[in-house]
Amino acid sequence: MPRGPKRLGLALGGGAARGIAHIGVLKVLDEEGVRPSFVSGTSAGSIIGALYAAGHGWSGILEVVHSIDWSDLVQPVFPKMGLLRSTKLEQRLSELLNSREIEDLEMPFCAVAVDLIAAEEFVFSAGNAARAVRASCSVPGVFEPVEIDDRVLVDGGVLNDVPVDVCLEMGADFVLGVDLNSDMLPDRRPENVVQVITASFDVLARRGRERDLGRREKDVVVVAPELAEFSYQDLKPIDELVQRGEEAMRKSMPSLLSAMKKRKIEFVSRQEG
Repeated sequence: MPRGPKRLGLALGGGAARGIAHIGVLKVLDEEGVRPSFVSGTSAGSIIGALYAAGHGWSGILEVVHSIDWSDLVQPVFPKMGLLRSTKLEQRLSELLNSREIEDLEMPFCAVAVDLIAAEEFVFSAGNAARAVRASCSVPGVFEPVEIDDRVLVDGGVLNDVPVDVCLEMGADFVLGVDLNSDMLPDRRPENVVQVITASFDVLARRGRERDLGRREKDVVVVAPELAEFSYQDLKPIDELVQRGEEAMRKSMPSLLSAMKKRKIEFVSRQEG
């Protein structure tokens, strides 16, 4: 039997506050009439990815980002398994996603976490979308893990920071991967415990990211916004982060369009008002 049309996947990487740059990428894709058929996300990428898969356009996601602060998403706890609890993040996402299951979103979506008990990657392809995203965002040591059944789940970036392989397994023929951590300054000096933990986490994630993206080189165009001066904690430079995402996507668009043409991946126009 003849195979159906070939399809594009979008893999959104982790990066905490840097995840705002994903919005700029989505903006350019929208302007160019390019809409992916699958979305996978790790950590911050899972937040943006879930909202996008639920039907929120880039401008709507930007409005959400402008309306929140860290105090709306996390709260300090007695440090037993983490410094912060992210139940408020889950509650906020549940509202934005209308309490939907992943399989009920408008676009196929997966969120990537890591199971500490099984010592392996865990990919959410079904179940409560907000809970899945919260697990994907649970940076070890910073946020409390999410416990589901016998699993203790933490940030997917531990093993898979830009989940290109997940998109391919979902059925994508080619993937646009967005890497928010490619140019993190190696000599940035941590100034507090959160920065020590996140810097250590980034070293680990970087190794895996370089290995995985190199292995999938023929299947992916990687967009890497220039974000070296932006921290993981600062949610204030929203417009600057979005702009960096836009700039990087515009530079990579010719390569993406060429790859799509070569593989006969159809455009699916989506225009926002």
